[in-house]
Amino acid sequence: MKKILITGVSKGLGWGIAQYFLNEGFKVLGISRGILEDLNKNENFKHLALDLSDLSSIQPSVKKFLADEGDLEYIVLNAGMLGEIKDLQETSMEDLKTLMDVNVWSNKELLDTVFTQPSKVKQVVAISSGASINGNRGWGGYSISKAALNMMIKLYAAEKEAVHFNTLAPGLIDTGMQDYLCGEVDESKFESTLRLKAAKGTSSMPKPKEAGVIIGKAIPKLIEYQSGDYVDVRKM
Repeated sequence: MKKILITGVSKGLGWGIAQYFLNEGFKVLGISRGILEDLNKNENFKHLALDLSDLSSIQPSVKKFLADEGDLEYIVLNAGMLGEIKDLQETSMEDLKTLMDVNVWSNKELLDTVFTQPSKVKQVVAISSGASINGNRGWGGYSISKAALNMMIKLYAAEKEAVHFNTLAPGLIDTGMQDYLCGEVDESKFESTLRLKAAKGTSSMPKPKEAGVIIGKAIPKLIEYQSGDYVDVRKM
């Protein structure tokens, strides 16, 4: 049975991707702080409860979690946090550090742990965002962390030639993050949210389960792209 490791499976896109690959007959190894009961009911799902902001806990926890699992077809680095939409000047260094820890350095810790194991990995896909290249006002720490993630994956691609790496922008997805962006952010100050509000409730912003199918189908196709490339799923 093929195996996939996915972070951030408790909700949103990570949950949707997990559902897709379970339906495709994979064993899904999921990492998140919590978990929904529907995943735990599937005999091909295995869960590790882990707070990825606690960097020192990743290596021992993941090493034990994967000890008897063997080769991985895919690793999907999906877990991440948005932070508050506000001007960069108003964002504290503490908040920026937290965003970098979760969105970048936790992924480094996880990958370094996996790569010290004898098992092989075919593909690594890190979920990025259009925010990593757009530079829209208010997205400060999130944009910086996702841009750093893009470069980190590109560097790993240069170092680990036997593994295929990509960062993937998944497009708009109707999650709790969108509820915040569309309901609490001042659109007159942060105009990029206007596009999100217009898309909410339309086919341009699918629900997590639908988005999981879109991303799940895209992941194998990423092998056709240069290892290390940033890819937008809407342009595949």
